[in-house]
Amino acid sequence: MKINRTFLCLPLCLALFNNCTKEDKPTETPIAETNAPACQTPNESDNTYRTFFKPSVGWVGDPIPFYENGIFHLFYLYDARNTMPTFHPWYKVTTSDFETFTDTSEMIATGTANQQDGALGTGSVFKRNGIYYAFYTGHNGILDPKEKIMLATSTDLKNWTKDPSFLLQASWGYDRNEFRDPIVIEDKGTGTYKMLIATRSEVGLVSNSNVPWRAVIAQYSSSNLRDWTLEKPFYEDTTTFLTECPDVFTMGDYQYLIYSSIDDRMVHYKYRPLTSNTWITPINNKLDGIAFYAGKTVTDGTNRYITGWCPTKNKNSDAAIFDWAGSLVTHRLVQHPNGTLGIAIPNGVDNKFSVNEVLNAKIGFGTTKQGDAYTLKGNAAEKAFSVFDRETGAFKIKTHIKATSSTQFGFEFGACGTRNEVFAIVFDLAKNQLRLDKVIKNASSLNVTQLPLNIPANKEFDVTIISENSVCVIYINDEIAFTNRIYKMNQNPWAIFADNGEVTFSDLKIFK
Repeated sequence: MKINRTFLCLPLCLALFNNCTKEDKPTETPIAETNAPACQTPNESDNTYRTFFKPSVGWVGDPIPFYENGIFHLFYLYDARNTMPTFHPWYKVTTSDFETFTDTSEMIATGTANQQDGALGTGSVFKRNGIYYAFYTGHNGILDPKEKIMLATSTDLKNWTKDPSFLLQASWGYDRNEFRDPIVIEDKGTGTYKMLIATRSEVGLVSNSNVPWRAVIAQYSSSNLRDWTLEKPFYEDTTTFLTECPDVFTMGDYQYLIYSSIDDRMVHYKYRPLTSNTWITPINNKLDGIAFYAGKTVTDGTNRYITGWCPTKNKNSDAAIFDWAGSLVTHRLVQHPNGTLGIAIPNGVDNKFSVNEVLNAKIGFGTTKQGDAYTLKGNAAEKAFSVFDRETGAFKIKTHIKATSSTQFGFEFGACGTRNEVFAIVFDLAKNQLRLDKVIKNASSLNVTQLPLNIPANKEFDVTIISENSVCVIYINDEIAFTNRIYKMNQNPWAIFADNGEVTFSDLKIFK
């Protein structure tokens, strides 16, 4: 949930400060090979997002997904980016497959500038006895408390009526101004309902920790969804300021907790066997990079998906800091036998791109082509690469990578002209990292973001990349999703590369 536009931007501003020194402009030299394409600077405002949905006007904030009868109802905080004192009404878009979307516009309006819900925040939708309950955050920075939990109901998921008699504020010992993002789950063992709320607590309320305040997921119980009784906290965390947008669900023999850390701006998860009260933190507890936030999950009974937003950047510049809100991005969760989670592309998104386009290599070095296989051999003096023709709109790249001896390879976007400046998705086997780097020729690379990379013993990777305008998501081995916003990518060439040693990109294809 967005509670203060400046405050929520700070972690990203600080993290990317060194990369935000100037506006991003083409830096290609005017002299290049005759067949090397020049850089384009497309107008982002002209772009339409159909795969990574955004409304025709405005942007997608925190998603609140709900599934019923074959349809995913994706409520979200609508970000108009205007100067109105009220903001973030609940809007909704529907889909059956995450391939195509129907925008149904506003569902729950904001209150007035003086009311508790002058701004709406994240919440959840729950159905009981034919009634849909939307519990949401009412936020108003001029009030005390700033945040309370509020309620609207519906009989058809379309028409919503606010219930002014329902107001739940923080209990004693909890931070009354940081009290948001409610999720309701059913405790079938007791026949009651639990409401979990992101907040903070004082010393002694939860444990004997010497941390004066800590992030807590408060827990309330109810038998009727209207009268709520405080129980002991569901979860506490001394490593972050707030565990935003919590989500709790069960898959097989495990229970999962997903939350967005307000400090590192990433979506994390923990899990535990249903027979245990102790949370397990996996080695890689991140479900994407810094360009995917406020992830909440939903299941159709067969698959479970996590949906969040990829932020835009100020002034549509790669050199700028992230905004709040952006485009809707959805991944499919994959459960492993040991309880850990992997990330995969939703089938609907994968199947959307089925027409194989002809790859047109423009320039290259150190590359041998045999059919759809490209073997690159880099050396200490110069990396091997192949540059392919520019792409526009939405497309899919698929390939199987075999790292024979190279320890650093990947994909470049914005690889135009002399490739003086590119954004590189780097597989770094020496550091076990997957990175987005801004690479400037004859200068040090600037790391934008990174994730841990699990390296199989055979050093082989099945890779799918979905790109639409400035949004790029790479999926690897049904293990990793890496979402990024790269403005220079749109309408400019892309490339594959190897910094050292040999690597083969086999069955390299592009689909529209």
